[in-house]
Amino acid sequence: MIRHYRLLFIALSALLFSGCPNPAAYREPITRFQQASTIVIEGARIEYSRANQTERDAEIDRLVAQRSRIELSHLNDPTLRLLDPDSLNARMAMLDTLSKHGQLLLTLASSDAPGRAKDAANSLDDAIVGLSSALGNAPSDQFKNVAQGFATLAGEAAQLALENKIQQALNKAVIASEQNITTLLNLLKDDLGDLYERRRNYLSAARKHAVDVYNLEIKQNSPPEVLKAAAEQVKNAEDAWDNLPLLLGAGPGLDAMTEAHKSLVNYAKSPKTPQNLVELVDATDAFANRAKVIADAIRAIQ
Repeated sequence: MIRHYRLLFIALSALLFSGCPNPAAYREPITRFQQASTIVIEGARIEYSRANQTERDAEIDRLVAQRSRIELSHLNDPTLRLLDPDSLNARMAMLDTLSKHGQLLLTLASSDAPGRAKDAANSLDDAIVGLSSALGNAPSDQFKNVAQGFATLAGEAAQLALENKIQQALNKAVIASEQNITTLLNLLKDDLGDLYERRRNYLSAARKHAVDVYNLEIKQNSPPEVLKAAAEQVKNAEDAWDNLPLLLGAGPGLDAMTEAHKSLVNYAKSPKTPQNLVELVDATDAFANRAKVIADAIRAIQ
């Protein structure tokens, strides 16, 4: 309750001082949104960069379980890669676009300088060029439409910024991105969901194999040091299984990011009353809290 009164006081002071809503009202919630987004996006980058390594490790474990030979030529077979270089680049480009959009919002909310705002818009435009290039001849029109939508958004925001219409540029950058951000986040969430299921199957098999090995050593009356080593493998497999929800924390993080962005859009469309600002701050605080959980989990796992 005290916090809400504080926010109401800040919002009322800003309105009375300026005579109208201005980008400064966005500053705190957008700062938290951008900081939280950075964590979630980085978590997604980590998962994508590890995807092929996880597939390789799963194949090695499968061969071990079957007591089969391991050949380097087999491990280097491109068919074992879950993501080929082009697919990986496309996903990283999507994350770059999300990141640059957040930086554009933060710049518009934090500065009245048209030049800085234009630079941020151009930076988003560069990311969009990279996204379009990475998508290439991708069959999905959804991805292409998203890239085109962001390109239009960046151009309009840059023009408004140059005309010193920072407030309008900020509203445009938020509202015009509504459908594109939602589409992009949903595509990434589904994609990471597929990685989660593959990781889950892999870890489930690893748990079973570790337990089977230990029980076999018991049956063969293996010496204590061998049993201890086998037990350590069981512990490692169980730890990995317990941490599974955290390994792909970017999934829930993308959900929270979607909700926080919806709140930004709602505020941009609203009359921007103090109560509207309180609702926005609450939403971005919730997103920041979710991002902190993800950041702590990533550090613990690493």
